[in-house]
Amino acid sequence: MNIERTFFYYEKIRKQQAKMIAFNMLFLPVILWLILILIPKNNPFYNQFLFYVKYIAVTSELVMLSLAAWLLTHPAKFYIKLTNSEFSSFHPTFKECTFSVNPQDIIEIKQSTDIGADASLISVKINNGSSVLLSPNYPYKRSELYDALRLVNPNIKTPKNTWLFPYKK
Repeated sequence: MNIERTFFYYEKIRKQQAKMIAFNMLFLPVILWLILILIPKNNPFYNQFLFYVKYIAVTSELVMLSLAAWLLTHPAKFYIKLTNSEFSSFHPTFKECTFSVNPQDIIEIKQSTDIGADASLISVKINNGSSVLLSPNYPYKRSELYDALRLVNPNIKTPKNTWLFPYKK
């Protein structure tokens, strides 16, 4: 009897992202106030910064409020799931990072930086010659994911350093 076991799971919902933005909205005025305290009042930069700080604060707060409202009104979830028979990812924004493959079909995980696009990429190479992209933009632990992948399929080649994204050749 083959019992389906989950080896790795990560999810991030937009509500969590909205909460983080709300925290930053509360934290921004504190940071600006600390900067004002640290600048000596006789410094000519002080008056200039004081003049611009209200515009910086209001604009930033409005942008963050709009983004938080959008995230709350457009709920979605990013996830990565690894079981005995499935390695899947769902990205609500980038469909090229949405896939489902059998982990036994994976040959290699390769991290790189595309100079032209100025973007970090995680490519999952499949034994049929195709590849899929795994999003590097969420704070899941790549080392834990790669360890779990090697546990499910010991033949998978994974990067030695999970933080290194060498330039594409």
